[in-house]
Formats: sequence, structure tokens, C-alpha cells
Amino acid sequence: MLESVRMRDFSLQYATEHLHGEERRMAEEINAVIREFRETEQRHEGESHFYDALLSKVDAMLIATDDAGKVRWMNRAARDGLCGFMFESFDSLAALHPSLPQKLRELKVGGAQLIAFTTPQGEERQYAASRTGIYVRGIAYRLYSLQSVAPIMRQGEMIAQQRLMRILTHEIMNSLTPIVSLSETLSDALADGNDGMRLPDEEMCKALSVISRRASGLMRFVEKYRLVSGIAMPEMKAVNVGDFVHGLMGVARSIAGAGGRVCCDVQCPDTVVDMDCPQMEQVLINLLKNAVEAGATRIGVRLAHTEDCRWLLLSVEDNGAGIDPHAMENVFTPFFSTKPEGQGIGLAVCRQIVSNHGGMIGAEPVDGGKGTRFTVRLPL
Repeated sequence: MLESVRMRDFSLQYATEHLHGEERRMAEEINAVIREFRETEQRHEGESHFYDALLSKVDAMLIATDDAGKVRWMNRAARDGLCGFMFESFDSLAALHPSLPQKLRELKVGGAQLIAFTTPQGEERQYAASRTGIYVRGIAYRLYSLQSVAPIMRQGEMIAQQRLMRILTHEIMNSLTPIVSLSETLSDALADGNDGMRLPDEEMCKALSVISRRASGLMRFVEKYRLVSGIAMPEMKAVNVGDFVHGLMGVARSIAGAGGRVCCDVQCPDTVVDMDCPQMEQVLINLLKNAVEAGATRIGVRLAHTEDCRWLLLSVEDNGAGIDPHAMENVFTPFFSTKPEGQGIGLAVCRQIVSNHGGMIGAEPVDGGKGTRFTVRLPL
């Protein structure tokens, strides 16, 4: 019986029919212990199956390794999404890309990073990767999470395209509606001209002038769209960010004018980042102009990097009129503007340039919505 317990075989039990006294009570106690072991084992197996089934439904790929890089566990999403089978060593991920194991090992605990690579089969992959530490029975393990960002990016692109199409349709219809209406009126007048219904020359000139003006406006609109969609890819060079910002302060103060004040706070003057200097100058100038057009009298330009030194943060904060919370998510959409005379081009160009640099740009209200802060994140 003791051997069966040691081998975790809880199917055996003492037969107590022919036992008496202390021997019978001992057998009954041992049977009770075995029943408890069996119930506990069944409960643990049920919980294990439950958690395995639960983690198998998770879209994120999860891999648990020890400090030596030996894979102790991985969920179904990791097996199916990476290579189709369970592998033993973390270094086996080099089959997808030689640098992938090292990139994952360099992840900081609690941080997330975008990892992009091309497989030997030519497939482009992008993952939001993170790492955390877990302890099981006093043993430390590393739990890696890889979430494919392709569906999220596709959804974001679809939303952006829908917003753009709504704005394009609105602008084009505004121009085409009077053109079509006046064209039909002139066509009908010319057809009825022999019956004495011809329009006066003055009315004809007015109608043709409106058609010409609206057609010219539509052409200018299309040229603006070409400007947004035709931005050249950046020519990267190593740039000292302190010199970059200080070199633009003269331009910034001229943009702010006599009634405005521009303050500069460079917390990492010796940091070097790869970027296209003329394009990033255009981004900063567009943000400064945007602040001035919002009625700002005080503009703060701040340069810093994140604690993990992975990102450079360039922020432009103003005390202007602010942006309506409902319009905040659309400020980077081409041709969307909160200003009566705005064209909706500047911020869209900024986002395109920053995106081409591998960075991100965002906007948020400050001072209870009385001002706005735009922050550019560039990878270091």
C-alpha cells in the first residue's frame, strides 16, 4: 500500500472484510488517507484541465521559460502561431528570425515593446511583446507574452480610412453639387434658347464664374490630399537633439510673435537620435503654428526621454483655446479642423512624418481643457 501511494497510484485499497481490531482501524485510516489523496489529485487534474483550456483560448502567445532558457510551458496560441509544435529551447525561436530570442531576452520586466521582423518565408510579423516574472514553488520563471498587432493595426487603418472617406466625400460633394446644378441650368437654357428662354449674358457669366471657382477649389483640395499622401520617406541621420531644438528657438519665437512667449526645457541635451532633420523641423513648426492659431500666449517646448531610454519625448504645450474632447480623436485626420478657416493639413502631415520615423504623436488636454499638449515619441 505504501509503495502504491509513493507511486501516486490511488486506485488500491485495503480489503477490510477479514480484519479485526487495531489492524482493521489502521486499514480504514489508510483507506481514508488514500481517498483524500485521490480526491485531491482529481481536483488538481480538473483545475489543470480548466486552466489549460482557458489559456488555450487566449489570443496572446504565452511562453514560460526558466533562467537557462529552457521552455517549461507554452499555450496553444504560441504553438500554432510560432512554429506549429512545442519546442524545448528558447533559442529555437531563431528559426523565425536570428535576433528574436535576444530581443525577447532584453525585454524589461513589466515593459512592452513592438517587435517586428521578416520570417525566412518573407512573412512580415509584428508583435507587442512583454515579459514578467513568476514564482512556482520558490522557482523563478520568465513568462513572455506576444500579441500580434496586425488585427489591431488593420482595425485602426479601417477606422482612419472611414473617417477620411467621410471628410473627402463631404468636401467633394460640397464642390460638385453647385457645379452639377449650374451645369444643368445652363444646359437647359441653351436647349431652350431658340424658344426665347435664353438666360441673360450676365446670369450666364455668374453661373460660369461659380462653376470655375468651385472647380478650382476642388483642384486645390485634391492638391492638398496629394501633399498629405505624397510625403517622402525620411533620410535618417544622427542628430543631437539639444542642438536641434535650440536651433529652432529663433523660428519659434518669430512664429509666436511679440505677444507670445516660448519657453524651452531640454532635459537630455546630449541625446542623439536618428531622424530626418528638415522633416522633424516641419513637425515642430506645424505644432507651434497650431498653438499660435489656437490663441496661445505661452508655449512650452520640452525635450526628455523615457525612464528606460527607449523613447525620445518632444512635447509642445500651450495655453490656447484647447480642443473639444469629442474632436480630440480626429485632430490628426486629414482635412479635419476645429478652426473656421483651418485646412486640416498640418497635423495630418505631422502624424505621417512621425509615423515614417517609427514614432507616434498624440494630443491631450491640459489645465482642465484650457490648453493642449502634443507629444512626439521617437525611438532611441
